[in-house]
Amino acid sequence: MQKFLTVLSAFFIMLCLGGVYAWSVFVPGLMAEYNFSSFQTQLIFGSIIAVFPTTMLLAGILEKKLKPVTMGMISAALFTMGYLLAGFSNGNFWMVLFGIGILSGVGTGFGYLVSLTTPVKWFPEKKGLITGIAAAGFGLAAVVLSFLAETLLDQGRDVLHIFTKVGLGYGLVIFLLSFFLKAPSSAVSGHRVDVRYFFKSKSFVKLLFGIFFGTFAGLLVIGSLSPIGEVYYIDGHVLVVGVSVFAVANFLGRLSWGMVSDYLNTEIVIFSALTLQAVSIFLLGFLHLTEFSYIVLSAMIGFGFGANFVLFAKETSHLYGIANLGIVYPYVLLGYAVAGIVGPVTGGVLYDITGSFNTAIYIAAFMSMMGAILFLIRVKTSSKSTKSL
Repeated sequence: MQKFLTVLSAFFIMLCLGGVYAWSVFVPGLMAEYNFSSFQTQLIFGSIIAVFPTTMLLAGILEKKLKPVTMGMISAALFTMGYLLAGFSNGNFWMVLFGIGILSGVGTGFGYLVSLTTPVKWFPEKKGLITGIAAAGFGLAAVVLSFLAETLLDQGRDVLHIFTKVGLGYGLVIFLLSFFLKAPSSAVSGHRVDVRYFFKSKSFVKLLFGIFFGTFAGLLVIGSLSPIGEVYYIDGHVLVVGVSVFAVANFLGRLSWGMVSDYLNTEIVIFSALTLQAVSIFLLGFLHLTEFSYIVLSAMIGFGFGANFVLFAKETSHLYGIANLGIVYPYVLLGYAVAGIVGPVTGGVLYDITGSFNTAIYIAAFMSMMGAILFLIRVKTSSKSTKSL
């Protein structure tokens, strides 16, 4: 029973933490009511994306010393404090930036790591499926928080008031669910990564660049998905539906790709997912979009994009062992942290220069295909990269 409680708790903790991807819902209110610039709103969002994977480096070290429940409590405390600070900021940009961009970002890093690594220790034979379930919660979170936030905004609630509610409500849920996060007593066995040789590992370099290429492409597109549709005069309601479809497909992709990877070679599955993402993105720029094709391509891109957050974690645990997932994967995820800043910015700059999204779209498709091709290259894991505990 405990192993199933751990998986469910991890899923719902991720469902709270992943609300960061609903940030765009809060942007209009911050700009209209508190005179935030577009740059300021995106700096806050970019800070979260950069801070939480970076924090996982520290969390990965502490994971060996602290119990999962303690890691979860740290996550809940920092997440709550961050949103409360923003809620009581009176619209001060620096307080919102520090509260949500830094404090909640650090809290998200602790919660993400423990929710990803703890459940898989119970199911070593189903690493893909269990990783997919945990990551799927993070992917679905944007849909849930967007709905809740839009409901409160429609009722006339102030955006800072919503920050307070999110901090208290979500923080309490994370805190309570932390008590159900437990690792099996046998989880400490295995081999430990030797940091002297780790960064020289070709397998690690492939994972790092693979997730960078894959997430760069997806983040570039999702950041401009609605404006791309506007070029073809697609109805505003359909544009909103397209973003929601992307999010739901992202959720389903995390589950599906993880499940498939338990039965097929993970490198082949990564190649397939990134190829699907590359082809779908290419068609987004190549076709004259209709409402139907816009929705279909949004779903295809989202489905392929979701694989990035499951398959690279699965392959990391396969190459370096489940016991080392919390140590190695945060370094792999640094590729995503860089992509989170570079991808959307590249799309915006290229549009400003060319007046068209096509150049950015084709670059995104090329990057995704580069990531796919990486996993046709076979490399051997160095025997020096691990050592017995």
